[in-house]
Amino acid sequence: MLWAVNIMTGALLVGLLAVRKNYRAYPAFSLYVLLNLILGALAFLVYRRLGFFSNASWRISWGMQALVLCARGLAVMEVCKHLLSHYRGVWALAWRVLLGCASLVLLYAGLAARHGLGFVLPKAERALELAIAAVIVAVFVFLRYYDVEAKREDRVLAIGFCLYSCFSVLNNTVLERFLDSYVPLWNFLEMLAFFGSMLLWIWALRKPQTAGTPKTLLPAGVYQTLAPQFNSRLRSLNEQLVQFWKAEATRN
Repeated sequence: MLWAVNIMTGALLVGLLAVRKNYRAYPAFSLYVLLNLILGALAFLVYRRLGFFSNASWRISWGMQALVLCARGLAVMEVCKHLLSHYRGVWALAWRVLLGCASLVLLYAGLAARHGLGFVLPKAERALELAIAAVIVAVFVFLRYYDVEAKREDRVLAIGFCLYSCFSVLNNTVLERFLDSYVPLWNFLEMLAFFGSMLLWIWALRKPQTAGTPKTLLPAGVYQTLAPQFNSRLRSLNEQLVQFWKAEATRN
């Protein structure tokens, strides 16, 4: 029953992205939602035909989940870019951190491979979800510390990803401990958490969105004139990072 509800909710979200043309502002997020919807329907057919506990359905479902995880990582990177890309230097640092997290996830999955395929993808998923939650929390701390304004819609999208990731880490940890007996409950709770995230995303994208463009920093004299309206700490950090990345590009 919940599976059907999730598919209908996902279809509603895809339709909303299309009707409001929000796929233009969030192409990676739209691809993630669409892919998740299609593979969710395919997984339902696989389980219906092969059974929930068969080895074939387990391998097929985790193979599809690997595709969803890749799309999910791209969607999270896109949301973080919306939150930070107004400052080129800061975003240049952020995407390198995100890429480093992805590399650590691959390393973690590779080390877990010695336990067999059945453990690789659950461990990789848990590592990725943990990295997503940590990155989003770090971004929110950064925004709070530097008093950076961000669109409410971007914040809600990020919160949806973060809440689902936190729950998924806990759920997969319990799954690893009680593998056979916990699988049905694990699947139900996973779908329930994702349903909650989709409701947040539907609320955030109920209105048309426009793609943001990086802000061009004003000359120093203008900032001094308008000092009360700008955060000097963030401006200084952004300028230092911009100069650093330019120096690195020139050196290479």
